[in-house]
Amino acid sequence: MDLSKYLELYLSEGREHVSLLRRGLPLEGPVSVDAVTDLFRHAHSLKGMAASMGFELTSRLSHDLEALLDHWRKGAEATPQQRAAALDAVDVLDACMDAVERQSSDGAMAPRVEASVAGLGAASASPEAGLPPAGPTGTEASKAAATVEGPGRPVTGSPPPAPGPRARIKVSIDPSCPLPAARFMVMAERVKAEEPSAVLEPDLQHIVKAGLRSAVFLVPPGPLLKDLALSLRSLPDVADVDLEQASAPPLRSGTEGTLVQSMRVSPEDLDALREQASDLLYHLNQFEAALGPEEKRRHHFWLESERVHLNRLFDRVLSMRLVSFEVLAERLGRTARELSSRLGKAASLTVSGAEERVDRGLLERLLDPLNHLVRNAMDHGLEAPEERRREGKAEGGRLTLDIRRESEALLISFADDGRGIDVEAIRQAAVDRGLFAPHEAALLDHTKLLDLLTAPAFSTRKEVTDVSGRGVGLDVVRSAVESLGGHLEMASEKGRGSRFTLVIPSATTLTRVLVFGWDDEVRYGIPASQIQHIYPLSSAPLVWSGTRRFLQAGEELLPVLEWRAGPVGRDGAGLRLVHPQGDRVLLVSRVYQGERVVIMPWGAPLEMVSEWMGGALLATGEIAYVLDGRVLIRREGD
Repeated sequence: MDLSKYLELYLSEGREHVSLLRRGLPLEGPVSVDAVTDLFRHAHSLKGMAASMGFELTSRLSHDLEALLDHWRKGAEATPQQRAAALDAVDVLDACMDAVERQSSDGAMAPRVEASVAGLGAASASPEAGLPPAGPTGTEASKAAATVEGPGRPVTGSPPPAPGPRARIKVSIDPSCPLPAARFMVMAERVKAEEPSAVLEPDLQHIVKAGLRSAVFLVPPGPLLKDLALSLRSLPDVADVDLEQASAPPLRSGTEGTLVQSMRVSPEDLDALREQASDLLYHLNQFEAALGPEEKRRHHFWLESERVHLNRLFDRVLSMRLVSFEVLAERLGRTARELSSRLGKAASLTVSGAEERVDRGLLERLLDPLNHLVRNAMDHGLEAPEERRREGKAEGGRLTLDIRRESEALLISFADDGRGIDVEAIRQAAVDRGLFAPHEAALLDHTKLLDLLTAPAFSTRKEVTDVSGRGVGLDVVRSAVESLGGHLEMASEKGRGSRFTLVIPSATTLTRVLVFGWDDEVRYGIPASQIQHIYPLSSAPLVWSGTRRFLQAGEELLPVLEWRAGPVGRDGAGLRLVHPQGDRVLLVSRVYQGERVVIMPWGAPLEMVSEWMGGALLATGEIAYVLDGRVLIRREGD
């Protein structure tokens, strides 16, 4: 049977199990039975999925992790060594998913899996643990994952069913599911955890032989049966769940409560839905533009009502594509832990703002640049433990990742508390490479020197390692950020560490912009949140003071930005842009309207121009060039 067509489903569900394992693993403190039971289910599900797909290394490691979690579940104490081994196993399972995605096989992960399995075994067999070594390995684990129960036996080896009335939970598997028996095995484990005497009819062996897609769990009646039915219905590929109480009429999905908790929707379908919602908004505005004044007046409330509904639909579609930063933060944490062990540098990554949600496509494009920052910090930035002790620092380094929104921009700041960047070494490297003459390099300020680090193939390192030192890193980060329409900000202090901030314009939500222009047909826009006031030039005169022009707003004189795309007459307007360095005024010929749009980053070559946030499709069908007023002000202040 060709399982390659199910690879995407395996990776999607497998990564979800790995993510939940990582989030739930207790790094310290007591281990609750309920929490460990959930972790055990995720490890067990991953083992069964991997075995069904033929990924024996993933199945083997999942099995050994499951064995350790089972000991915790039965009341054994979780030692620090075991916790560390379990977290390492989860990191390796995550890497196995990456290997499968690249090569459709986890075979390349054999050395790391062997090492992690050995770590789990050593942790479980340590004297303070009092536990036997982990269970069967290799193909034995795969066979164990596929083992089914014989006829007439309770699910997964449970004790004989208790006498008395039994409730019935009938489960139907989606017809498109390639491995229904594996799904029933996962559900059987979940039911067993809640009620050990539950019985599956027919048994798994018969389900496998007959290829059945529906079966019944017989369980003792109780107040939590509905919750159990809901939990089964939330599992992937479950089409329907019917609960028939022992002494009550059947409870069918949709008659009381909601059994359908979630559905999988492909990104392609969401893209198509977003385009259709955008088309509806566009056609509504075109329809309104074609109406005469009397028709517009008569249908005003209907038009506004439809526009509100379509805007809500558009917002909802966009929100469905959003994912939290937690997934990316977990991957970066894994990179930091791997390099910490490899380089002999203790380090911890602290993340704030991981609940921030962004478009899935944007998150994937941020993985490489942020991974480069973590690797550079571990190799270049953080000192060795003995050096940190001499400097009076804690032996373990601190990495921080902060995600937040500021106006229409997404700000991602990554910092370390290492040795900082030696700007004099950069200056000397620039001279050695012939980029500047010595007297020219001497005039470069701190900011210009840091910018040199983002030049292709520029590095101050003499040696080459497989972590960094090839001049690859910050140039990749800068290129990736600029390809998203953003820019990179850097700050560093010798002996105190470095901070890199990725400033990225929002491309995932509707943003209200003010549309304006000059004498040509091109439309421009600026986010409305950056504009404090609009001054008609007919009543707000322009005055000169020295070589600088100002707009007189009452008793206040506001500096005028020199940036503009055309001449401005007395019929024009001044847009007051707010900025921490002081407000400025942008002169425009004409203000058209305010509109809610999606700002999409430009491609090359406009992506290299920092003042452009991107482009937006207006309701009229025209394209607006969206400016970032903050960058305009900052550039004129430099």
